[in-house]
Parts: sequence; C-alpha cells; structure tokens
Amino acid sequence: MKVEYKRLYEQVIMIIKNKIDNGDFNIGEKLPSERELVKDLGVSRGTLRDAFRVLESQGIIETKPGGGRILKEPIEQQLIVGQKLVDEMKRAAILELIEAREIVEKGIIDLVCKNAKDSDLEELQLLLEKSKENTVEAEQNNDFVFHYSLAKYSNNQVLIQFMELNLNIINDARDYNFSKDNHIKAAHQEHIAILTALLNRDAEGAKKAMEDHFINIKKRMGDN
Repeated sequence: MKVEYKRLYEQVIMIIKNKIDNGDFNIGEKLPSERELVKDLGVSRGTLRDAFRVLESQGIIETKPGGGRILKEPIEQQLIVGQKLVDEMKRAAILELIEAREIVEKGIIDLVCKNAKDSDLEELQLLLEKSKENTVEAEQNNDFVFHYSLAKYSNNQVLIQFMELNLNIINDARDYNFSKDNHIKAAHQEHIAILTALLNRDAEGAKKAMEDHFINIKKRMGDN
C-alpha cells in the first residue's frame, strides 16, 4: 500500500493504525525496520521518522537503543485527525529543539565567561530586574533577549545564527513555557540563577543552572 504525497506523515500513521487493527503489527512486538517500512510505504525516512516522532511522544511506540521500535499501545482515531495531530507534531518538534538548545547553550557558557564584558552581563542583569511585572508578553520577549544575548556574548557567529534560524520554533516553545503565572516566575528565577553564576565567572555553576532551566522547561511543557 503506497501513500499519496499530501500530509505524508499523517497517512503513515493511518496505515500503521490499519496494520495494528488488522493484526499485521502486534502490541508488545518490534515494528519492521525503517528500511522495510520505507520500501513498503513508499515514503522517505524523514517522513517515516516524523510519524514515529508523533507516536513516540504519545507513548504508542518506544525506541530501544540497538533494538528497534516496540509497539506499546494502539493508535486512537482522534490522534490521526484534526488539531491534536498538529499539536503533537509541534510539541515533538519543540522538545527536540529544546534538547538541541540545551546542548548548545550549556556549551557556550565557557565562551560567555571568557568573552562577555562585565558591562554586557550587568546590562542583562538590569533587564531582568526591570521585568518584575512578569507579564506574559514582557517575559516572552525577555526570554528571547536573555538567551540570544548569551549566544551573542559568545562571539561565535554560528551560535548566534542558530538562535536566529530557530526563532519561530523557539517562539512556540515560549507559548508553552509561559502559559501560567507560576511558569513565568519560575523561568525568571532560573534566568537570574544563570546570570548570577556568569557574573561570578562561575562556569560550572552557570552550566548547572542552565541544565536545571531546560529540565524545568520540559516539565512546564508537560504541565499544559
């Protein structure tokens, strides 16, 4: 059974659901390899992985390192149609970006400690101090300014462009991260913890604070 071009990942999920319903794929068993499924469905590996990303975010499949993908749960019909699928695709993409940002932004701490001027960090500190009203709009803007400024202070153009190129997805992540008042206040305090360590040129302390920040971002995404 081949799939049509339109909304390929959605059609892949539908075909996998049909195969589960027909008994071709059984709960608790390993799915065929990517190579087999790509050939069977007539899609690219990228499209297949988009479908797997949605299914994994829902706990329907589980990826075992070196052991393929295990089918854990049946696919509910409501996942396949409407806004729910779009939301899950977006959430899965955001989570992957957050993982990438965590790696990148922890990695730039040493560069920031080395290259940032005291006046740069003090200016960022003033920005945080002025945002005590903690409105959603203000804190969303300050969140981008904070993380973008750290990339800028690294003096590494690739890191700066990474933040710029992923701005749209980063904005979507902010919609999750600042959806509640307690989220706003928590993120604000996490930024202060990172900056305080940077002002002290405490690279290890700043890395730990940055790691905690991203752990909490992922927790806040699950609290929506």
